[in-house]
Amino acid sequence: MHRLRAGAVSRTTREVGSSVWQVFDGRGTVSVGDKCWSVNRGDMFVVPSWQPFSMVAEADAAGLDLFRFSDAPIFEALHAHRVQIK
Repeated sequence: MHRLRAGAVSRTTREVGSSVWQVFDGRGTVSVGDKCWSVNRGDMFVVPSWQPFSMVAEADAAGLDLFRFSDAPIFEALHAHRVQIK
């Protein structure tokens, strides 16, 4: 689970391995690569390997709660997992 408080902006992250995210609660905006979407409770989106990813929780919402699952454990076991945070 990941929580972003109301009005908060995450740092931009890139990592080896793809992930699927589901919005558990709240509203916000996600940016993946050069695309940007508004998300609400129940929405799902994918972050492909090594694509820049960031998110913003709407200021007038209770924040943004997300669930994430990914293939990162496979890359970690192979000692090939890399993360870049800006």
